[in-house]
Amino acid sequence: MRKKFYALILTSALAISMMACGGNSGAGTTSDVPSESDSEAHLVEELATISTTEASTEATTEEYGTGNMIKGGDFSDGLGEWVSYVNGGACELLVNDQGEMQVDIEKIGSVEHGVQIYYDGFSLRKGGIYNISFDIHSTLERPLEWRCQLNGGDYHAYAKGVISPNSEVMHISQEFSMEEDTDPAPRLCFNMGLVADLKDQGITELPPHSIMIDNVELVVVDATNMIKDPEPVKAPLVKVNQVGYTPEATKTAIFSKLDAADNRFMVKDKATGDTVFVGDIKDETVCNDCVEHVFYGDFTELKTPGTYTVMTIGGAESYEFTIAEDVYDESLNAITKMLYYQRCGMELTSEYAGDFAHPACHKEEGTVFGTDKKLDVSGGWHDAGDYGKYVVAGAKAVADIMLAYEKRPDAFSDASGIPESGNGMADILDEAKYELDWMLKMQDSETGGVYHKVSGELFPETVMPQDETAELIICPISTTATGDFAAVMAMAARVFKDVDATYSATCLDAAKKAYDYLKKNGYDTAGFSNPGNVVTGQYGDSTDKDERFFAMAELYKTTGDTSYQDDIKALYDDGKPQVNALGWAGVGGYAAYEYLTTEGADEGLKGQIKEEYMKAIDENIESSGKSGYLCAVTTKYPWGSNMTVANAGMMFLFADEIEADEKYGKLAQAQLDYLLGVNGTGYCFVTGMGTQYPENPHHRPSQVLGKAVPGMLVGGPNSALEDPYAKAVLANKPSALCYADNNQSYSCNEITIYWNSPLIYLMAMEK
Repeated sequence: MRKKFYALILTSALAISMMACGGNSGAGTTSDVPSESDSEAHLVEELATISTTEASTEATTEEYGTGNMIKGGDFSDGLGEWVSYVNGGACELLVNDQGEMQVDIEKIGSVEHGVQIYYDGFSLRKGGIYNISFDIHSTLERPLEWRCQLNGGDYHAYAKGVISPNSEVMHISQEFSMEEDTDPAPRLCFNMGLVADLKDQGITELPPHSIMIDNVELVVVDATNMIKDPEPVKAPLVKVNQVGYTPEATKTAIFSKLDAADNRFMVKDKATGDTVFVGDIKDETVCNDCVEHVFYGDFTELKTPGTYTVMTIGGAESYEFTIAEDVYDESLNAITKMLYYQRCGMELTSEYAGDFAHPACHKEEGTVFGTDKKLDVSGGWHDAGDYGKYVVAGAKAVADIMLAYEKRPDAFSDASGIPESGNGMADILDEAKYELDWMLKMQDSETGGVYHKVSGELFPETVMPQDETAELIICPISTTATGDFAAVMAMAARVFKDVDATYSATCLDAAKKAYDYLKKNGYDTAGFSNPGNVVTGQYGDSTDKDERFFAMAELYKTTGDTSYQDDIKALYDDGKPQVNALGWAGVGGYAAYEYLTTEGADEGLKGQIKEEYMKAIDENIESSGKSGYLCAVTTKYPWGSNMTVANAGMMFLFADEIEADEKYGKLAQAQLDYLLGVNGTGYCFVTGMGTQYPENPHHRPSQVLGKAVPGMLVGGPNSALEDPYAKAVLANKPSALCYADNNQSYSCNEITIYWNSPLIYLMAMEK
């Protein structure tokens, strides 16, 4: 059992954080960089500004909606925020010489939104009465539909109307009331595809035509009964790991926004109300990412099992947490069973899936793109909130869980509640095998190359998996998919050797065949691109050098064949592959770790690889030092920032094996604590865990059923605001607080198999 302590890293991390408290220096010269005192003053000013803004927003709620909410609706300055979308249709969007928005439609497609023009960036509040108006005409008399609708889920309309424009300019004006809950990010759209009125007339196609729209306005008519905005979710001022701690683990609470007198804390027993520990709040630092001052309190000496909260003398209190030897057992089971819920091609019965049961899905054969070749590609895991299956993403996920088992087999049971439970093999390996079996189907039997992915042309609507019936398209072979495949199959040959020797041999043969394909095909610098009309997850990559390195390292570790080591040397002679990542695109971190932990590997080459790898580790340490919450993300939080944090935790644990130093284990624990509640938002980012957790993930089965599948790690804060909902509700938020628990926010609240997998690794190591 790994025992972790914060004390050593806290001092160094805080020192780095205080040195970096000035935040971004921008792109200017050295003279543009603020001094520490200047940046501290700037932060105080920014904190004051945010407080004033919050108060001002509350005071002016009644004034919401004055004027036209559709900015640039007269198109005098161009299209502005108007966007075209096609789903089987074809169109071009422009502003014509008359200053109108013009939609030149070549093909309408086979659904109502086959051609759609839309505008985001406004709100509709419950109880408000609105009026929408616009001018419209068309070169062809035809029906179309305008809608103010939910921008996600089932996209149902709050208000809509069917109109049939012709060559004469029509002025449309309609009043409606918002009867549903306030929506801060709806969509105004015009569906110009195969709308119902065309279908009713037996019309499936229209000749090319143009539709012109102008003077679009959406205004509040009556705000008398408009409901004020709900209070935002507030983070507790005291953050703890909401799942809990083992008795010997370091236990550090992080405090924010406390006054100077609030300098002591108590740990209280939930069962008795007794105070069982008292400590100091100290080491004030600045968290630029949250725009707040944070403080620390250590209660590591409390080892007695029980359920507790941390409270300051001023009354600020944490969510409850548990101390117990088995504190992670239930949670590890849940985050692992998430993979079972993502299974494709088999019935999930109520015995094992409960409310999330569904019939078998995607059983039909897929068609290899550009051919009439059909293949059985059933099985495997749905990748994320959609139902595509992607080899490079699946390889990252299955690598993580096999590495976890290889390192800590005792952390996993054969009784997690999946159909294979009780078969004599750890359930985590049953789950890995389910994905590996699908990947074996994705290998071309003739060449050994591996098809990149299988999905429909488009992302599915918000339906259960069995209700996605689009034709399955098997996308072309890619060297990145082939390299990842060779690597994880070689790893599987090693992991399954003493469990299922026959399966181990099958995996090794497949790995060698895939590697032969790589040897016969040169580097791919262009990366995979979606073919034809396929628009599902591309998982493109600008280089396959790290995937080749991954394959070489795993084959060498599994077989001991020095020809693979020779290939690594040749690869390095040709230019160093990147070793700073554990993602689906950058897999060099896996390759470096595996080679550096292979007995008998060339010492000279190991030294070269280790130098590069430890540079990447130092970068993560530096990031952790700049974060008030000790996480390895700072300043800009990317899409899937929680994966970045979890991957960093894995990297730290790898480093601990390569160059033993207790600081790495402590930093790894800090990443786990961040994911489970010790972060600026106060969320435990795993569905169903802790006290405050995501309830509305962007995950189709959860959306359809109205309840979240448990054990899913959501993407987390995304400071780029990459979806309309995030843009609407998170604008001007500090980067670490750019998170919204809403299923419309796919850039913050989606889930994936390869976000859960590094969390599985981290939790297994801490168990």
